[in-house]
Amino acid sequence: AGAALHPDRTLFVGNLENRVREEILYELFLQAGPLTNVTICKDKEGKPKSFGFVCFKHTESVPYAIALLNGIRLYGRPIKVQYRFGRFSNSKTIELATLVFLQCEILALLCHCRMDLAAV
Repeated sequence: AGAALHPDRTLFVGNLENRVREEILYELFLQAGPLTNVTICKDKEGKPKSFGFVCFKHTESVPYAIALLNGIRLYGRPIKVQYRFGRFSNSKTIELATLVFLQCEILALLCHCRMDLAAV
């Protein structure tokens, strides 16, 4: 339901190995921000398909998750993380996702440095 109601906060996650469970995706994507829903699609027999959807609480988490997690390996397979709808998947969006990721990394470094200075 989360993916259908909030397409702007939902990511498609593809190329999943059949051992990947929703709990694993939840723990993985939680690194990018709070989640409202994680779903791995299933076939008619109830077996997991090779894709699913992750819905975040905040839209800001979406480009960060793409930059952080697209291409990482789960059970030896690189996962594909992209916007739920293809029309958002263009080079400008990828550039934005990369910038957001880099900004978060810089902020984390600055906060860490400030904490180190406070200890001196």
